[in-house]
Amino acid sequence: MMYIYFTRFLIFGFSITGLLLLSSCGKDMNVKQLSKEERLWQDRDRRKLAKTQAGNGILSDLFKKDTKEDKNLGVIATNNPVWRASLETLSKFPLLSVDAGSGIIITEWYISEKKPTQRFKITVLVMEDSISANALKVSIHKQVIRKNRWVNSKIDIKKSVAIERKIIERAVEINSNI
Repeated sequence: MMYIYFTRFLIFGFSITGLLLLSSCGKDMNVKQLSKEERLWQDRDRRKLAKTQAGNGILSDLFKKDTKEDKNLGVIATNNPVWRASLETLSKFPLLSVDAGSGIIITEWYISEKKPTQRFKITVLVMEDSISANALKVSIHKQVIRKNRWVNSKIDIKKSVAIERKIIERAVEINSNI
């Protein structure tokens, strides 16, 4: 007899527990649905991102300079004659990337109609606002077709120097017109 009461007690207890658990599965109207950004970024990530964007990140604290002259270091002004001359000189080629913040201009691979077995890519790095040979660096990459594959090839340094001179000459012209 005791066994029957104990069994009924267990069945009754489990059914009450099951009802309580199932009733808590309903949708609560006070629960906020997370946006895609909230699902991807946790609170700590958003705080770090906001801190970094405000210029208070770990790396910016380590490399922070207090002088007013250093605030523009590493940022090339778009009205800089060397920057403008670089853009004008490379405008004949299809541009892959132009980043005024870092001062880098990269062209796409360019194939000459005269020599379709060769292609070139030009990278210009504008490092200073002043008009001088040290203000920029030009790198030319050359590839040739060998066995149906593009293979890197050496290029004469004179070609890079010629483009640098052309950019500097154009920068002088731009600067004299300002």
